[in-house]
Amino acid sequence: MSQGDFKGGLDRGLQQLRTGLLDPAVTTRPDGERLAAVLVPIFERSGDLHLLYILRSDQVSHRGQVAFPGGRVDPEDHSPMAAALREAYEEVGIEPDAVEVLGAFPRMRTATTGILVASFAGLIPWPLALRANPHEVAEIFSVPIAVLRDVRYRRTYIFRRDGLEWRFPAIIYENRPIWGLTYRITLSLLEIMA
Repeated sequence: MSQGDFKGGLDRGLQQLRTGLLDPAVTTRPDGERLAAVLVPIFERSGDLHLLYILRSDQVSHRGQVAFPGGRVDPEDHSPMAAALREAYEEVGIEPDAVEVLGAFPRMRTATTGILVASFAGLIPWPLALRANPHEVAEIFSVPIAVLRDVRYRRTYIFRRDGLEWRFPAIIYENRPIWGLTYRITLSLLEIMA
């Protein structure tokens, strides 16, 4: 496959996201809801698209879980998208002006806390100097979209807490389980790009 074919495939995938996602400008803050917002960072490296994930530190909610950069929508945030960009900067150092927001996913609720989450796909430049906020982020890593599509990485993740255990569908890559809301957002992105 030629370099032009690779580039064409990448461009088609990003165009599918642009047309398949919701307009990010119309997302508003619902009254009386606890709302969080995340950025789904996408970048191209060596002819492949990748998603950027974080491993949350043991000092924050959802500790030790794989997630996208994000957090609570604060009263001073003028929109959920602004909150997602602010949180991505605070957690991993992605400058808001460096993100080309491609669109928004339908809002989803976390299974364990019931928080409503607005998520936004954003193209970021690569390479990019990232820095993990040590209070919130234990690790920053990426996964090629081709791996996320590969059924060989689909497993069941067993979540244990307080002597109880729950089973969740997951993508497990390099011993990192992508499950819960992060898994559902990832699947939404893959479905749009299919």
